[in-house]
Amino acid sequence: MNGDTITLPLKEFDLLEYLMRNSGRVLTRGQLIDRVWGADYVGDTKTLDVHVKRLRSKIEADPANPVHLVTVRGLGYKLEG
Repeated sequence: MNGDTITLPLKEFDLLEYLMRNSGRVLTRGQLIDRVWGADYVGDTKTLDVHVKRLRSKIEADPANPVHLVTVRGLGYKLEG
């Protein structure tokens, strides 16, 4: 987020792209899974958590205290600024 180049696997890229297209909006876990993995995805929703964690490790200065890719408790995730 500070101008550095990062390399992302396809799913992380798709996730970040969708979050960026909806910057500032809360996206539910269901919306993110449907968009990134497809509406017919039947796997564990923890997959999303793992990808968010990996993405945060690449875009946040302090992944344990994210300021860009934030969790909106009980709702989903939001990309800020």
